[in-house]
Amino acid sequence: MKHYLALLLLLLPAARVAAQNGIQFEHELSLDDALAKAKAEGKAVFMDAYTTWCGPCRLMATKTFTDSALGVYFNARFVNLKMDMEKGEGPALAQRYGVEYYPTLLFLNPDGARVHKVVGYYNAGDFLKVGTTAMDPAANLLALETRYRQGERSADLLRTLTEAKSAAVDASSVELANDYLKTQTDLGTPENMDFIMHYVEDPYAKGFRFLQEKRAAFEARFSQKEVKQKIDAIFENYLQNHGNLQLGEIQRLYGVVYPEHGERLASNYRLTYYRKHGDMENFAKSAVDHYKRYPSDDADELNEMAFLFLQNVPDQIMLEKALDWARQSVAIRETNYNQDTLARLYLKLGKKKQAAAAAQRSIELAKSTGEDASMTVELLEKINGK
Repeated sequence: MKHYLALLLLLLPAARVAAQNGIQFEHELSLDDALAKAKAEGKAVFMDAYTTWCGPCRLMATKTFTDSALGVYFNARFVNLKMDMEKGEGPALAQRYGVEYYPTLLFLNPDGARVHKVVGYYNAGDFLKVGTTAMDPAANLLALETRYRQGERSADLLRTLTEAKSAAVDASSVELANDYLKTQTDLGTPENMDFIMHYVEDPYAKGFRFLQEKRAAFEARFSQKEVKQKIDAIFENYLQNHGNLQLGEIQRLYGVVYPEHGERLASNYRLTYYRKHGDMENFAKSAVDHYKRYPSDDADELNEMAFLFLQNVPDQIMLEKALDWARQSVAIRETNYNQDTLARLYLKLGKKKQAAAAAQRSIELAKSTGEDASMTVELLEKINGK
């Protein structure tokens, strides 16, 4: 028994050391308490701004913050604070420090001023670099912002500040990236091509135009897939960040981002735009124009458009166009669905004989594939006056 007790006593210190590996967080302190403690101990404050539903937050808690080397560095230099941004003082702190995404990793001086900020998941090695940058009075985000506010516009500062603002998911990184590229006489250097792929977000800026003009060179350096994903992301992010764009502006954007197919994509977007806003008159006119200029060989697409006209467009001339699309759909690939649409359009246009034949054919096709034909049976009975 004595041997077991002696062994247990020997193991306890090792267990305590193992439990203390990684960053040691203060779970009970308020931010004000953490700042006071930091001031008393000559440290800064690191705050993990998280939510309980955030997957990357949980991953950092279990994989990153438990790293022993990270713990050695952070525990010696920071009062480490975990803050649930949806509880207690969390919402007020989110507003104070502009926290919109999770995890947001904040570094504060003892007065509570933000000196550095990054957003998103980091592994232990990369986050150690973040911590050392935060502690560097010449390299952290506050230092870079101060130089910029004081009027410095060197290429080195613009590039570094763009990178830092992007890591903090700060929208000002978009214009900073544009300003940096304006200082460059050769955008085709490997460094500048990398910069464009990582930081350019403005489809009307010099960097994006260069990406379009030299697309083959970018595809050779990266890949066709990566370049396409970058271009698509620029388009989607621009739309998302400019929610009040008018239809004409969006059509112009399609032409800028997708010069080879922009006109067709813009035409297709008009259909989505008018349908979304309930403007079925302009939707119908745009649809007729679209399919005249860009005929489709997709049976499902044509059937869907014909059915939309059936439901929403009273104009007889327009319904004749829908009838053409339904016929084309049947000719491409006959199904009980497009024959049903065809029957309903014939009936709406007063062509009962053709309507009955199409309805009967739809029922036959449905039975052959084991699908429900009850609604078409009801339609046929209506056509036959039953």
